[in-house]
Amino acid sequence: MRKVVAAKPRSGNDIDGIALRIVREFQPDALENLQNFKIEEFFEFELESLVGVKSDYRNLQAGILGYIDSDSMMAVIASDLMDDQYAEYYRNSTIAHETGHAIMHVPEFKRKKAAIRSITNEDNVKLLLYRESDIPVYRNPEWQAWRFAGALLIPEPAIKQALRMKYSVQKMSDVFRVNPAFVRARMKALKLI
Repeated sequence: MRKVVAAKPRSGNDIDGIALRIVREFQPDALENLQNFKIEEFFEFELESLVGVKSDYRNLQAGILGYIDSDSMMAVIASDLMDDQYAEYYRNSTIAHETGHAIMHVPEFKRKKAAIRSITNEDNVKLLLYRESDIPVYRNPEWQAWRFAGALLIPEPAIKQALRMKYSVQKMSDVFRVNPAFVRARMKALKLI
């Protein structure tokens, strides 16, 4: 069973609001016209200036597609995922997921570590890990990062416009440059299906 650091409580609406502010600031056309959010450009050119987290691509062990290191302030994506021309849709959701961690969790976890350091006077501190099943979903950083990824890549106003225009799941998948399962998950999160 995977273990995670419990994040501060966030609702789906809170997370959607964070992502919507980013889309409005960095690519407002994605709200007015049906188009994909340019997540690779945001990850490479905007993330560091927004939260101080640098983006990088590295060879990672099999099964690991990305990770965040809050101590070194790095967001890393597997280079083989970047090199796979057939993995664009999956790559976009993975980058958006790690971006969610960088925006929501790196600042929070750095503050937690600083508070522990100030109490213990130790430099090398670790945050408490929990089994995912032992924390409520709204405190699960993985759930939060996936919710953020959906909201960033498929903003609510855009998906509602696509539905009004009778777009199929496959057509939305192609417009937003994500897998059909990701579109369905976003629709379910917004209670649109």
